[in-house]
Amino acid sequence: MIITFIIISYIFSLVCFLPAFRVTHWSFRGFDFIRLQLLFLQIVLFIIGLFLYEEKNIPLLISQIVLVIAILYQASIIVPYLPLKFYKKQEENKHTMTIISVNVLQKNEEYPKLIKLIKDIQPDIVLTMETNKTWEKELEKIETDYPFTHKIPQDNRYGMHFYTKLKVNDLKEHYFISDQTPAIEVHLEDKNNSNFVLFGIHPPPPSPTEKPTSRQKDGELMKAAKLIREFEVPCITTGDFNNVCWSRSAKLFAKVSGMKDARLKNGIHGSFPTGPAIFRIPIDLIFSSKGIEVNKIKTLPDIGSDHLPIFSKFTVTSSNSNEAENLDSDLEDKADTMIKEGDEAVQEEE
Repeated sequence: MIITFIIISYIFSLVCFLPAFRVTHWSFRGFDFIRLQLLFLQIVLFIIGLFLYEEKNIPLLISQIVLVIAILYQASIIVPYLPLKFYKKQEENKHTMTIISVNVLQKNEEYPKLIKLIKDIQPDIVLTMETNKTWEKELEKIETDYPFTHKIPQDNRYGMHFYTKLKVNDLKEHYFISDQTPAIEVHLEDKNNSNFVLFGIHPPPPSPTEKPTSRQKDGELMKAAKLIREFEVPCITTGDFNNVCWSRSAKLFAKVSGMKDARLKNGIHGSFPTGPAIFRIPIDLIFSSKGIEVNKIKTLPDIGSDHLPIFSKFTVTSSNSNEAENLDSDLEDKADTMIKEGDEAVQEEE
């Protein structure tokens, strides 16, 4: 029994280090997604090990030490996202804007749930993913409240629809890596006539049923990050990143784009899957550049999808030129390498 326990301890300790290796296959990247669950299991195993410990049982002692190292390593990654500060209460609510970003799950037919949620909350911006023609038709019920819409219906689970009450100055569609996965860039004005950009993105995930590696996703994120860095006004980016907020590529996205992860010190807010909260992971992300303050982020009630909607409240604090410093050569090399590998991954599929 003790030998079996030791083997299990080693397995659950060591797999948390796999994402640190520069291997893009989903079997390595996947352990980034379940760090919270792994941490819970590691702590349970450590506690059990205390009761099993016998004097002079060196293998068991070593397995306990390895577990402690793994727990501390996991904690160093997760702790920065815990709610260690409170959102600032806004004095001027009239200049605060709200967004609902949601992956609706294309096959989900519980359309009234999302429609009611939008009508109840009345956000300034709505961004939907996995929306096809059927969803587009159903969402016409909210269009009386949203004078501007942009629709990219697709049946490949990468459709995207955008709705806003704000003034739109420009909108562009982007297809960074593949013509199957759109992203949108919307230049907007807030209620105080301050300019900013809303960027929506939904790259494909590394998984046994999707892409075998994270190369395409990482390449798309890096192309988006380099574009966002060049914006002359503040930017807020949201969408289903298919990427946990603490992953290497998510952190690199923040550094290359010059943005900040809204979850840092504000809570993990797991959004996928919608099952028991203990299984949820944060893959519907929000980043903001200088000049934008995210005042609140939270998940909203289940709408029948496998993702919970993400609600965020933000304020444009400055619409002056968002001049970024020159990108560090090492960061640029990493980003360019990911972009090249992403392009190669698409070519290999064709």
